[in-house]
Amino acid sequence: MKKISIIIALLIMSSMSYASSCPDGSEPIKSVSEDGTYYIFTCNQGNSNDAIGNENTSSNNSTSESNNSEIKIYEVSFAPEVLDELLNLVVSKTDFDFSEYKLTKNEDDFQCRFRMSRIVYENIKEGKEEPWNIAQGNINIRGSNVEFGNTAKWRMGGLSSDPSYLIDQVNLRLTSDGHFVGKMAYFNLHVDNGEVPINPMYPILTKHKRSTPINLNNLTNTSAKLFIDVEDWAGGVMYVRNCKKI
Repeated sequence: MKKISIIIALLIMSSMSYASSCPDGSEPIKSVSEDGTYYIFTCNQGNSNDAIGNENTSSNNSTSESNNSEIKIYEVSFAPEVLDELLNLVVSKTDFDFSEYKLTKNEDDFQCRFRMSRIVYENIKEGKEEPWNIAQGNINIRGSNVEFGNTAKWRMGGLSSDPSYLIDQVNLRLTSDGHFVGKMAYFNLHVDNGEVPINPMYPILTKHKRSTPINLNNLTNTSAKLFIDVEDWAGGVMYVRNCKKI
């Protein structure tokens, strides 16, 4: 939240007026100094002695004029979409509170294979799984941390081809009963070459009632099927298998 305050403060400061009003109540006239290094604010009388403030890049001039300067602050209102954009620049979209979950205390490290498919719910209540992978590769489980490995990739085109989404924008943990929980960047729509890029969504992964959790205590049968709710019309399912200690 400190970073948010800094950004908003800077934006507010950019809209400040650094000159006080003239004795007659009128606003001062802004001009540039002869050397071009600072601003001079003068009243309508035009007398150079009426200069009441400046913005000087020179520390000496700034000091001499500071006693006559007055900061005037105006209230700034941000449109909702602008405020949302500012907040998104600072607050991570993958922030997640894991305190309500009991995470695994397993201290071993594992590497597994995974693939994800899209499930469409438009015509069938339980959904119809599409016969192609939207993402695939390897996934690493280190204690309770879940990380995608160097072979992991999205196959949705557009921005999904940037591997950083599977590296920097994933915040997942493994629960003690074998579910992945948290948030991650997720691409639900395919983008062809030449089409407008689509930003990822950030769904919350929960202990879905339809999921088959992963069991790392039995490496001969670690197959898991983890459902991901994304949108009303479509979601995803992640298959995890072939886990081994690393």
